[in-house]
This record gives sequence, C-alpha cells and structure tokens, in this order.
Amino acid sequence: MKVPKMLIDYTLRFGIPIALCYAYWDPKSDEEIRRDVESKIKPDLEARKKKQAKFAELLLQKDGISSESKQQLDQVTAFTKTKEQYLADRKNDK
Repeated sequence: MKVPKMLIDYTLRFGIPIALCYAYWDPKSDEEIRRDVESKIKPDLEARKKKQAKFAELLLQKDGISSESKQQLDQVTAFTKTKEQYLADRKNDK
C-alpha cells in the first residue's frame, strides 16, 4: 500500500505536535487562577464594591424589572461566594 507523501508530511507537521501538546497540557481551574492572581494583586474591596454598584445601577436602569431579575442581579453582582458555595446554595434552593 502506497502512502501519499502529503499525508506523511502533514502527520509529521501537525499530528505529532498536537499529540505532544495534548499529552502535556495541564489546564488550571478557575479557582487556581483566581488564587494566583489575588496572591500577586491584592483585591481592593472598596474599588470592587464601587464597580459592582455601578454595574448593578446600569442594569437596573431599565423600567419594569421584575423582583426575580433583581434577585438574580444581586446574586451576580455580589461576587462574594465561591463556586462551591453558590452550587451548594442552588442545590438547597431546589
């Protein structure tokens, strides 16, 4: 069976590097990335609260927003719970 040269060329050019990258790739979770960033840059809670208030104010400018939407907005703009706490609270609500 004759193998085309182009198939061999593309396998060597793309297949092997992709396989090596896939074998050695170890992505970090969101929590690990957050810990790394916060260890390098200490979070400024005062500035964070101001930005959250501004964000919430911009979203609340629409008329006729329901109380459920306001509750969801409060949850989104709180940024105080970890992912595990949020999922546990969500599980308890159900």
